[in-house]
Amino acid sequence: MTTMPPMPEADDAAAAMDDAPIDESLVLDHEYDGIREYDNPLPGWWVWIFALSIVYAVPYFMWYHMGDGASIEQNYEAELAAYAEHLIATYGELEPDEATILHYMNDETAMVGMAGLFKGKCAQCHLADGRGNVGPNLTDHAYKNVKVITDIPDIITNGVIAKGMPEWGSALSKTQIVLLSAYVAHLRGMNVPGGKAPEPEARVIDPWPAPPPPEPAPDPAP
Repeated sequence: MTTMPPMPEADDAAAAMDDAPIDESLVLDHEYDGIREYDNPLPGWWVWIFALSIVYAVPYFMWYHMGDGASIEQNYEAELAAYAEHLIATYGELEPDEATILHYMNDETAMVGMAGLFKGKCAQCHLADGRGNVGPNLTDHAYKNVKVITDIPDIITNGVIAKGMPEWGSALSKTQIVLLSAYVAHLRGMNVPGGKAPEPEARVIDPWPAPPPPEPAPDPAP
């Protein structure tokens, strides 16, 4: 095996460094294993940026971690809510029938948008992931007041006042209720860890019907 000869440029550079004069006024007093250290401070602009970043970190921490500043999660939820409103405006008026709910519960884009609406309206009782808090767990297969999928918009619209479920018919549009119903139906079967246990009167109901087949694409224009 042959070895490469040393590069003359590297040797020249090393020799030049060895021959360079040492400014003793810049050499620090200590020495380790025969190695002496230059007093070579950081550039002033770098030091100022570092100092200012520390100064800036104090009010930033106070505002965003201890005060009223919006967190990354809150900004994300606000964007989701705005996206949901944009989607709702594009859907027109939807009817709370079985086929419509089944269609939208299998529409990934619609479900991403409705996550924001669900968090804004339902998370206080059901938590953001639907596993239940004061209200029941929406991610298992047990229901108290739902027997078929079209019961969901009825409950959202009229509430279950005796159980503390408010009515949303006066606060949400019909389209919002349909899409929110689709989202609730979409949560079924996710079985989020830590979910609330079913209440004694809850019963496992039949699976949701199969979604309707997609409409065929129109024939291209001749």
